[in-house]
Amino acid sequence: MQDVEKEIQEWEPTRIHFGEGTINKVGDAVRRYADNALVVIGQGSVKTTGVLDRITGLLDQASVRYKICEGVEPNPSKETVYRISYHLLAGNFTCLLAVGGGSVIDASKAAGILAKVKDGELDDYFGVGMVSKKTERAMDLVAVPTTSGSGSEVTRFSVITDPVLGVKKLMIDPAIVANEAIVDPELTYSCSKRVTLVSGLDAMTHLVEGYLNTVDDAADPQTNERALAGLSLLFEALPRIVRDPTDKTGRRNMALASLLGGTVLFYKQAGGPHLNSFSWCNVMDHGEACAVMLPYYGAYYAPVAADRLRKVSHILGFQDSGDVARDFSQGLLDFYRELGFPLTLKEFENFSRDLIEKAVSDAAQNKMKLEAMPRPVPLEKSESVLRTIIEGAYAGKLDEILKL
Repeated sequence: MQDVEKEIQEWEPTRIHFGEGTINKVGDAVRRYADNALVVIGQGSVKTTGVLDRITGLLDQASVRYKICEGVEPNPSKETVYRISYHLLAGNFTCLLAVGGGSVIDASKAAGILAKVKDGELDDYFGVGMVSKKTERAMDLVAVPTTSGSGSEVTRFSVITDPVLGVKKLMIDPAIVANEAIVDPELTYSCSKRVTLVSGLDAMTHLVEGYLNTVDDAADPQTNERALAGLSLLFEALPRIVRDPTDKTGRRNMALASLLGGTVLFYKQAGGPHLNSFSWCNVMDHGEACAVMLPYYGAYYAPVAADRLRKVSHILGFQDSGDVARDFSQGLLDFYRELGFPLTLKEFENFSRDLIEKAVSDAAQNKMKLEAMPRPVPLEKSESVLRTIIEGAYAGKLDEILKL
């Protein structure tokens, strides 16, 4: 683990501070970019746990002028992004300090674009590389994650919800990457069992999907090693901290696994599970949507990703039976049973069959994601292929998927 931590410390796109007590560096981190900061938080948990008071005290010590902007919701909306950008401009702030989960960090990234560029609408920047056409870097950002899941503190992604259309929209751009990330496992100690589980499953899908994606391997030669190291940490740590939230070693290893997941996705793209999660943002958490679909997409990927699926199965502790698709899928499902997580879509209370049609329709409009899967889905076959995979996930059956 020491080698992995050393590699993290040398990560270049974002300066990373990892380990217990690193939150004490927050004042100095902000001061490297400005003497002011808009502190963006979620819906109040960092206030009740005392994290916010600790951070504002450190900002005071560093003589940083600040204002609190709170209320970022899960799956942050465009309206929230505009509200944050308003406070940035109205208060003449030149640095963002995002303290919270992936939603807080994603919303801050997006708001930093509008406040820096001061041109156009948020919709202009969804897609790949649209921000870089206007500026080399969005507003300076220091990210302080309080959950272990999204990895947003080191990714070039921002996911924002369009409440009118009921879908998530994605930005992919190096211009929105955080300048610095302070990843202190102590800040995750107070996470509830549900937040711990859902965010942990989010990190798991980042690691698995990034590892299975071979398209961008050459961009970062060490990425697959980091993915396997992260999975080794996660498959051991997540059940531990779900059972015992006070397990500090488990919390540390989970925070490191999540961070590794973020670095894995820096150059790589996630595939089918992430694609479908965008359509179900109103009925389940992103981590839930990705995780429940992963065993079934894994079965679809098996003809072209057998060796990599086999390695993941071995980390899970399963021997090779000769049927790599079932080994991987059943291994993950057994892992979910250990965690008390649903194995099928139909087990989610608010999931209805019409959401299958929505996901199929939405996916057919995302050619980039279809092509980025380890086993690409041709656009002309997307409807039949995706419906088969999602129907399999709804019923908990692999047979039809394996025939594709």
